[in-house]
Amino acid sequence: MKKLFVFVMVAALAIGSSFAQPGGDPAERLQREIDGLTTALGLSKEDVAKITPIVTEAQKKQSEAWAKMRESGNMDREKMREERTKMTAETDKALKAVLTAEQGVKLDAFRKQQAEERAKRMQERQ
Repeated sequence: MKKLFVFVMVAALAIGSSFAQPGGDPAERLQREIDGLTTALGLSKEDVAKITPIVTEAQKKQSEAWAKMRESGNMDREKMREERTKMTAETDKALKAVLTAEQGVKLDAFRKQQAEERAKRMQERQ
């Protein structure tokens, strides 16, 4: 009986975690972003070392901005979209300062792809 109880609890936890928000914890989000940029831009280990602090700081600022909006009770989707767009532009400017011109072009294409995927997900939710 104890084994059955433990099995049910483990299964419940596994199922529950599968319904968690796709964002994950900050370290997971950071790693996904770094991995995505590495693949899309063809980054070397040296490049990754240059961009990691930039992306880390950008995600920290974004988390703080979202927390501030939640605390104020002002979760306006349009304002959040505008804020994300502004932050992404600032981050991309900093990234392009350490990337080659070719990688900068690839970054623009990667951001466009991300925006299309985000729009598709939003469309599917409606």
